[in-house]
Amino acid sequence: MRPEQQRALAYRSGPLGIAAVPGSGKTFILELLIADLILNRGVPPERIGVFTYMRSARSNLINRINQRLQQAGYPDRFTQAFTLHSLALRVLREVPGPWEELSILEEYEQERLLSRLCRAWLAHHTHLWEPLIPAEKPHKVVRNRLRFRRSFQQMVRAVISTAKNLRLGPEAIPTTTQGYLGWAAPIYAAYQAELRRLGKLDYDDLGWQAVELIERDPALRQQVQNWYDYLFEDEAQDSSPLQEELLRLLSQRTGNLVRVGDPNQSIMGTFTTAEPRLFRAFCQANPQVTLKESSRSAPQILELANRLVDWVNQKHPIPALRTALAPQHICPASAGGLNPPASEGEVVFRRVVGSPEQELQEVTRWALAAAQAFPDQTVAILVTTNELGGKALDYLRELGAEQVIDLLRGNPSQRRVLLQLKGIIDWLAQPISSARLAAAVDHLADWAGIPRLELGPMLDWIRASLPERLLFPQFGEAPTLPDSPSWQNLGRLLRILAGWLRAGRSPWPEVLNVIVQSLYRKPEELFVGCYVIDQLEQVLGSLPEVDWQEIAQELRVILDRRLNNLPSEIFAFNPEPGSITVTTLHRAKGLEWDQVFIPQVSAYEFPTYSEERPVGLRFLEDVDMRAEALAQLRQLSRRSCWEQQADSATEQAFLDLAAERLRLLYVGITRSKRRLTLSVSSQSRFGEEQSASLVFRVLSRPCEAS
Repeated sequence: MRPEQQRALAYRSGPLGIAAVPGSGKTFILELLIADLILNRGVPPERIGVFTYMRSARSNLINRINQRLQQAGYPDRFTQAFTLHSLALRVLREVPGPWEELSILEEYEQERLLSRLCRAWLAHHTHLWEPLIPAEKPHKVVRNRLRFRRSFQQMVRAVISTAKNLRLGPEAIPTTTQGYLGWAAPIYAAYQAELRRLGKLDYDDLGWQAVELIERDPALRQQVQNWYDYLFEDEAQDSSPLQEELLRLLSQRTGNLVRVGDPNQSIMGTFTTAEPRLFRAFCQANPQVTLKESSRSAPQILELANRLVDWVNQKHPIPALRTALAPQHICPASAGGLNPPASEGEVVFRRVVGSPEQELQEVTRWALAAAQAFPDQTVAILVTTNELGGKALDYLRELGAEQVIDLLRGNPSQRRVLLQLKGIIDWLAQPISSARLAAAVDHLADWAGIPRLELGPMLDWIRASLPERLLFPQFGEAPTLPDSPSWQNLGRLLRILAGWLRAGRSPWPEVLNVIVQSLYRKPEELFVGCYVIDQLEQVLGSLPEVDWQEIAQELRVILDRRLNNLPSEIFAFNPEPGSITVTTLHRAKGLEWDQVFIPQVSAYEFPTYSEERPVGLRFLEDVDMRAEALAQLRQLSRRSCWEQQADSATEQAFLDLAAERLRLLYVGITRSKRRLTLSVSSQSRFGEEQSASLVFRVLSRPCEAS
């Protein structure tokens, strides 16, 4: 055990903040603390509760704790880990009445509802916003209208979510409110009215209503405060005001609250209701232990991360951004596993002459060369956007890279399940289409045991044939298949598809259940399949008259929204040596690779000054509608912990973005175990000359690469 880990494990009672640097084993400490309470201090497992940020983290933590309990011969299991939403649901269901039968508005349903309400408001209030669109060439006017509509809906969504986290209903916004908040307020009211009509709550409602009920009802408050003697929170840097309020209320009786997180990995605040300041304030106001030793990375990586922290704290040219990173250094491990040696570590900075696309092509070549030179290591390309990542995947395919993992839209195993179901449903919607039958076979080839190298001729044969002849051959007309295992597997797959098509006369949820149960055996695969059916049923109902074309269209809507409520980490991610993973910097959090490449460390992506990255619409004189509306909203709340450090809300929005981008770069750097390459192109995506980010220039000075 490392010294600071021993200090954390000495915890007995009261509040405690544990600030953990990347790779320091914060989940390990949580696991040990909880197991110690149960095994050595006699606390029953049901008296300990743990907040986790995602359901996948909940499952992982429960499994690890129970493995320790089982190894020690303890007879009972630990089960009390939960997300904000699941705990809020439990609170609401303790109250008899309307909360007993709750229906939740899923995020893609919310997106559709908000889109409809925003379109209606804009159509009836053109006199307010059309004058803001400059009279330019027709194609520019159309483009600016689209950008305004998109920004407007983002602003409305943020207002509604933030208002609920501040516990402000539509009635709390005065009808005389001017500005962008005045525009969003009637849509918020209409949105809430529609939720009442549907008899649904959205996810922000859950925490709000739970906190309100606990505060109003003394009997309920006493009941829920007696649930747990000890409360823990994982990923506390991503806590929201509602989650912090619920934690405070539940721990009020005993005061036993342990919060674990890394303030330097708070990268969710600009697009969720997470408030990075909350965890820092808690650590400052209460006893704190810092887990500063990490065995993940080679000395060169640790030194670079620490230099980034020092430069931000001491020399960042914008004083308001000097608090973007907490002043905590990562130290090499003194026990519990050794860091990779310096002989295996390397940090490289590269400037590529040309466009971002040309830079990305270079990066994919470097990544492929690294995977080939070190076949026993893992490689990752961490990008700032999904669009950039998609291009990286295309370039890797062009280069012939074989072991490529796409983590842009979810775990590859999860995405495989989703694409298989989509291929089948698309074919059921048009069963006479040979192209769709071929696509379904393509998605199911691995499941059916058909090698990819032999699949091409099979798909060509299917496309050139009549699907009804392949699936339902008349006597004497059955197609003759080559006598090889792969072709025989194809024949079996076609017979299975024919069986599913015959079953199509049954209610569609039953058909999909049969398909899911036929295809999948692993619990995590069954979870995804059943989740998709559940989402479709919530929108379409279980009426048999719904046709497969409608089901296919609705599934596309769900997939386009990326199944935001489905945990992306329900599948274990363990990349094979020699593989290249492509994902965003945001999704890389919590993961690690031997070699990491981070392209586009430009002044636009990692800005220092507001002119490098305007946060508003240029034709609105760079005003950020979302920031301005949220500033107005926060002034209405006594619960807001937001502090404006700039002259305007738009300027403050830039500071928040720039601070989060510094933390995002810190996260990217600390994903690497051995080798790290940061790069930037000489041109922007518009073909103009661009400079590297100031932080790139500062950090590269002692280790510039040609």
